Amino acid sequence: MPNPLSPARRAYAALPLLWAVFMLLLTLTPSRDMPDTPAWTLLSFDTAAHAGVFSVLAALSWFSLRRQRRWPVLAQQAAVVVLAGCVAFGALIEVLQYVMAQGRHAELSDLLSDGIGALLALVPAVFLARRPPVAAWV
Repeated sequence: MPNPLSPARRAYAALPLLWAVFMLLLTLTPSRDMPDTPAWTLLSFDTAAHAGVFSVLAALSWFSLRRQRRWPVLAQQAAVVVLAGCVAFGALIEVLQYVMAQGRHAELSDLLSDGIGALLALVPAVFLARRPPVAAWV
């Protein structure tokens, strides 16, 4: 049995953690240092950006939790854990934006976009994980 803390296992945990640090840098940058964003009519750029980065975080986190073997329950319930974690992380970001007074604003719509982005990654991941392997189709 491989060691659960072997370098190959730890690398998977590093992926979502590094992405989360990158997200914190992006979301906590003072507004005066941020570039102007395009004005979209159907959907705001900010909403799409939140959904996009949280979709990547959810996908990396789901993959990492499914690969780890130390906590089997987390591997089995990865989608629920990742969705809850993404929403909690999004809420933390919104609170930090409010408290830090860097010209950024806490918005409930951002938190909603975070959850939608996480779902956009998790729904296909769960569906694809439950289907039989392609070799079984032939």
